[in-house]
Amino acid sequence: MGHASLAGMFDSKGKSVNPRPPHWLTIAQNMTSLLAPPICALCGGPGQRAGEIWGIDLCTHCEAACPHPLHACQRCAEPIVPAAGATVGPPTAAGTDALLCGRCCATPPGFDATFALFRYEDPVDEMITALKFQGELGFARVLGTLLAKFIRNRSVLPDVLIPMPLHLTRLRERGFNQTAAIAAHAARRLQMKLDARLLLRARATLPQSGLSAMNRAANLQGAFAVATGRRPPARVALLDDVMTTGHTAAAAAMTLKAAGAQHVEIWACARAWLDAAKG
Repeated sequence: MGHASLAGMFDSKGKSVNPRPPHWLTIAQNMTSLLAPPICALCGGPGQRAGEIWGIDLCTHCEAACPHPLHACQRCAEPIVPAAGATVGPPTAAGTDALLCGRCCATPPGFDATFALFRYEDPVDEMITALKFQGELGFARVLGTLLAKFIRNRSVLPDVLIPMPLHLTRLRERGFNQTAAIAAHAARRLQMKLDARLLLRARATLPQSGLSAMNRAANLQGAFAVATGRRPPARVALLDDVMTTGHTAAAAAMTLKAAGAQHVEIWACARAWLDAAKG
C-alpha cells in the first residue's frame, strides 16, 4: 500500500470517529460573547472569559496591575518587615507554622485569619470607590469572582459566608450593601452558604475613615449583634470590601464568637497598608 493510500485510510478513519464535543462552558461563552462580550470596566479594553459564562469585565493587564499583599501576616494581613519584628507564631489548625506579625503575637485580634485579595491601592481603590459611592455594581461581580478564585486555592471553606452588615440608616442612604453584593457573587462561585441576616449592625457609628486608630475601636463598641434566636456555625467567613486597621473586623468577629462561632476568618477584597508599615 502506497503512502498516499495509507494517509487517506487514516484520514477517513479520523473522520469516521466522532470528534469530542466542545465543553458546555465554551458553547455558552461563545453565545454570550455575541450578545455581550466582556469589557474591562477600568480601561474599556476586551475583558476575560476566565471560566465565566459571561466572562469578567476586567482585562488581564488591569488585573495584573492590582497589587497583592505579599509577605503579609496570616492573622491580620499587615505587611511583615524586619523592623516590625517578624515572628513565627504557634501552629495553626492545619498543623503548620503561621507567619505572624509582632502585634498579632502580642495581642491576637478577635479573628483567626485574614485572606486579602489585593492591597488598597490604584487601581483597586478605584474599583471599590466606584462600587461603594457611585453604585457601579459591575465591580461587585468583578471583585466577587476574583475573590472566589483566590479563596478556592488558599482556604478550606468555612460553613457560611457573612457580608459585613450596614446599619439600616446607612443602607437607606446608599441603597445597597456593597459587601453583600460582592459576597453573593463569591458564595455562588464557591458553592457555599451565604447568610446576610445573621450578623446585624445594631448601632449606627461614625464613619471609620475619619477617625484615629484609637477612636475607631471605641466607635465600634456595641456596634454588632447576632440576630435574635440565631446561632452562628462553628466556622465563619466574614467578608468586607476594605480592611484598614482591623477594628471593624475584630468587633464583628468577637460578636460572632460570643454567640458560638469557634473560628472566624476575614475575607477582604483589599487591605490598606499604612505607609509606616510599608517601610
